[in-house]
Amino acid sequence: MKYYVIINGQQTGPVEESQLLGMGVTRDTQVWREGMPQWQAAGMVPELAYLFAGGGAAGGNYGGYAGGYGTSSGQGFQPPMQPMPKTWLVESILVTIFCCLPFGIVGIVNAAAVSSSYNMGNFALAQEKSNAAKKWTMWGLIVGIVGIVIYAIIYGMIIAGAMMDGAYY
Repeated sequence: MKYYVIINGQQTGPVEESQLLGMGVTRDTQVWREGMPQWQAAGMVPELAYLFAGGGAAGGNYGGYAGGYGTSSGQGFQPPMQPMPKTWLVESILVTIFCCLPFGIVGIVNAAAVSSSYNMGNFALAQEKSNAAKKWTMWGLIVGIVGIVIYAIIYGMIIAGAMMDGAYY
C-alpha cells in the first residue's frame, strides 16, 4: 500500500509501506493514503501499528531499517504477534466444486479477504472474514450433503417404482 508522508514540513509520496521506517517515519509522523478521510499520525493507522511495536526511545524509528527485516540494533524485525486466522480457502473451493456453488463462492471471497486483512494489520477484520468463510463453507457443505441425500432418496424411489412395474429384472 502506498502512503504520502510529511517529513520536515514537506509532503513526500507516494511511498511503499516497506520504505516508511527507512525514511525516518516515526509513530508521530503524519501519513495519508487513498481511502483515509484525513492525515493521521502513523502510529494511529491500524495497518501501520506493527511498524512501531516495541517503540523504545526512538518512538519506533528503527534507524537502519530500509524495508528489510534487520534493524540498526541487530535485533530482527518483529512481525505482528497474532497468528493469521485460518483462511478456509481450500475447503471453500472443494465445497464450490462438489457441494454448493453459491455458498462456496461466498466462502472463497471471504477466505481470500483473510490474508489481505491480516497483511494490512487489521487482525479483527481478518478474524471476522475467517469466521464468515467458515460459516459459508459449512452451510455449503450441509446444503450439498442434504441435496445429495434427497437426490439419492428420489432416485431410489424411481428405481424401486420401475422395478415394481417390471421394467428392471
